[in-house]
Amino acid sequence: MASVVGKWKIENSDNFEEYMKAIGISDEKRATAHKFLSTGSNMTQEFSSDGDNWTMTTNTAAGERAFPFTLGKEMDSMTLDGRAIKVIFTVDGDSLVEKQKGDGFECTHVRKGDGNTLTMTLTGGGQTCIRSFSKV
Repeated sequence: MASVVGKWKIENSDNFEEYMKAIGISDEKRATAHKFLSTGSNMTQEFSSDGDNWTMTTNTAAGERAFPFTLGKEMDSMTLDGRAIKVIFTVDGDSLVEKQKGDGFECTHVRKGDGNTLTMTLTGGGQTCIRSFSKV
């Protein structure tokens, strides 16, 4: 899983608005998400690992959020828009897979690094969003 480890800056996000609508994010929260999480926002995500124990740190203009997790262990968490979820991370080949389940929605985020590029594929509610990051 070394392909995901490192610090990544958002470069592009395709179909983000439709994806957020599909998983039930409110109009107000979608506007905030675009401001802090979309292309041009300077958002970064950093992944570090020590065996099965990982940390995902997200930095936005609104602040930093570190999320420690253990591969294969379901945990209680919150989405960035404040909804309670169950989340589990696993590895599938060379991809880090995050599955979220909340009240009325389920989604999957698959991250795969390739050199200086990280591709994140978000699926949920019948929509797919592709987000591209560059290595910092």
